[in-house]
Amino acid sequence: MGKSVIAGRDCVTNQQINSIIVDGRFDSGFVYYNLSMRKAELQHLASGGSTMPILNKGHFSEVEISLPPVAEQRQISAFLGAIDDRIALLRETNATLESIAQGLFKSWFVDFDPVRAKQQGREPENMDEATATLFPDSFEESELGLVPRGWQPQRLETLMELSYGKALKANDRIAGEVPVYGSGGITGYHNESLVNGPSIIVGRKGTVGSLYWEDQSFFPIDTVFYVRSSIPMTYCFYLLQTLGLTDMNTDAAVPGLNRNNVYRLMVPSVPEPVLSAFDDITGIIRGAIFRNNQQAQTLTTLRDTLLPRLISGKLRLPEAEAMVKQA
Repeated sequence: MGKSVIAGRDCVTNQQINSIIVDGRFDSGFVYYNLSMRKAELQHLASGGSTMPILNKGHFSEVEISLPPVAEQRQISAFLGAIDDRIALLRETNATLESIAQGLFKSWFVDFDPVRAKQQGREPENMDEATATLFPDSFEESELGLVPRGWQPQRLETLMELSYGKALKANDRIAGEVPVYGSGGITGYHNESLVNGPSIIVGRKGTVGSLYWEDQSFFPIDTVFYVRSSIPMTYCFYLLQTLGLTDMNTDAAVPGLNRNNVYRLMVPSVPEPVLSAFDDITGIIRGAIFRNNQQAQTLTTLRDTLLPRLISGKLRLPEAEAMVKQA
């Protein structure tokens, strides 16, 4: 309740939504940004008397907005919109980079495309000669079906360890910059870490089988596992995505992932040179994702800092533009 979203295209809303049509004499973007920072105020206006408080049209009509001249409204909303566009572009870029890494893993370790190409007397696509020589040119039977010659199945526990996180209640956390991970992702921050990144967080209780990559130090709580391994963490991450961990919930009142069940999963044994070649490529991709995330977070923090000051008129646009350029 009280969350504001701007509709960039025609849409349909239900009765739980207040749709605001902005008078053409005012800038809709400016009105949106004004309301977006007033969630708590809008929630406070909601009427009680039922199990679900309601923010109705009458209450909403009491909201006042201080408006500068429309030209200035447009300039401010365009400035803030440009920051939001940049953040969105960084996130879209990261989604594309993730897809590239996932596609590479599937090609090499699920579909075995380089092996099939060599078996058919073709050069593997999008691969240099040195990397191509790392792959065999034939398959052999195994309990997993056909696998590249020499890549016989092994239990997952031979590749990695799923270590338990540690309990850390919200009221025991000390303000800091270390992300605290639960099975639903980052649940807060602390001043001390438990694990040095990069590593992988796996949902154990609650959101079973959820997967998160963390480049920096972090604190995993007792609803998750974190991965320890002597092989490249990039390979572990994309391998875990293919194993259907979200469907491995044990029958219990609280959903849970039994790590012994995960350990028993069989996967092909990939030679170390192939793993290293994969890590060389995906390591670059993950580095780019990390830098984009950092830039997006910087811009988000800056936008949230500038927004109330611009809307209230305490900060002029040229000053805000200079701050963004410096960041």
